[in-house]
Amino acid sequence: MDRRLHALAEQLDAHLISRREFLRRSAIVTGSAAAGLHVLGSMAHAQGPKLRVWLFKSYVTAGNDILAKQVEAWAAERKVQVEFDWATFGDREQKFVAAVEAGNPPDIAEMNYQGPMRYRPALRDVTKLAKDLAAARGGMLPFAERVVQLDGQYSGIPRLVFGGGLHIRKDLVAEKGLKMPKVYDPDVLDVARKCQDPSKDLWGFGQTLNRCDDGNGFMQNILWDYGGGTWDKDGKPALATTFLKQNLAAIQFAVDTIQKHKVQPPGVMSWTDVSNNEAYMAGKLVCTNNGASLYYAMGAKNHPLYDKTQVLLTPGGPAGAFVASNPYTWGLFKASKHAELTEDLVRWVEDEKRFEEYMKACSGQAGPVYKVRAEHPYWKTNPNYEGMLQNILRGVWIGYPGPITPAAIEVQAQYILCDMGGRIVVGGLSPEAALKEAHKRVEEIHRIRSRA
Repeated sequence: MDRRLHALAEQLDAHLISRREFLRRSAIVTGSAAAGLHVLGSMAHAQGPKLRVWLFKSYVTAGNDILAKQVEAWAAERKVQVEFDWATFGDREQKFVAAVEAGNPPDIAEMNYQGPMRYRPALRDVTKLAKDLAAARGGMLPFAERVVQLDGQYSGIPRLVFGGGLHIRKDLVAEKGLKMPKVYDPDVLDVARKCQDPSKDLWGFGQTLNRCDDGNGFMQNILWDYGGGTWDKDGKPALATTFLKQNLAAIQFAVDTIQKHKVQPPGVMSWTDVSNNEAYMAGKLVCTNNGASLYYAMGAKNHPLYDKTQVLLTPGGPAGAFVASNPYTWGLFKASKHAELTEDLVRWVEDEKRFEEYMKACSGQAGPVYKVRAEHPYWKTNPNYEGMLQNILRGVWIGYPGPITPAAIEVQAQYILCDMGGRIVVGGLSPEAALKEAHKRVEEIHRIRSRA
């Protein structure tokens, strides 16, 4: 190779110049673009195949760094080029939908609980790999298995489920001589009222009903807590039919925390997933439901509230205490030309020593999806981790008390329950009208998705 082309190739490899600039300069040096194109082809061949890997960019940055490092180590050993793409709560599903519809999905992706059913037509059947990994780890926990398999076919590999719970200022609770809450009404309301001080911008409870993962989770859980739900035991729409009375009571409570009891901060309906984290760490909340990312962030920053925070089981209601355990999963796409490599990558990052490294950096966020991981001593190293683990282990699936179905997943993906809360608080609808409106949307999704 011409030494001048060699020098340009080194600059390209070091990302000092773009591919287009490389070709432009090559044409100047040689009088033709052909030589530059030949060099690019030789470089690609020497570097091995390229794998497009989509990962979830969580708020637990140390975990993100470790996972990226592990994927890079695998790529170096296998002589594979990796093209990373990161997505977070706000843009994750839009990217998947666009890529699947365009027929251009990644080779492998870290998906949330919606992925295995929502994108099932585009995903490879990974039944053998899923069963192999599970068998070596004591089996999948029931909620994880329900998310990744339908009719005996596995469309995803479970990786983890977010630990979390009610983050509460134990110093404020102790100052008032109160007990830690177990149910929303009256316990959380009582703590919120007695500990808050609006004059100092300190509010008792921070929980948006807005379109975001936090709002989705709360609205689903509170329906179950009051004995209701979106679906009946047969998987049929039940918002405004079977569970009408129970759902009305649940929605009324959720709305009342804002409008009647006034224990939530102004503007809570404009919050996104990061808003309650920020408000809590700013000392503006007595308690809030959140994944372990909030506890992690306080620990990573040596925040003064870290030692003043207790993570409790998510509170319940008249029918019990429910929480949806929604695993993150690996999806391997049919369009990939590198099926064996994607399977090999999953086995690499799910190796127990590598997962342990990841788990210990995540402050409770990397919850178990396999029985062996639930028994790891790590979960006893911090009382708050134990609370997070118990929250995970008592979790139920989307669609409960019926089966998990593509329709149940789609209702969550479209934030229909959040919209119901917003239509009342922001739109001014009555709870009855908002419930009936949401029920119609659920029925339409059930009609369409039940044919899939």
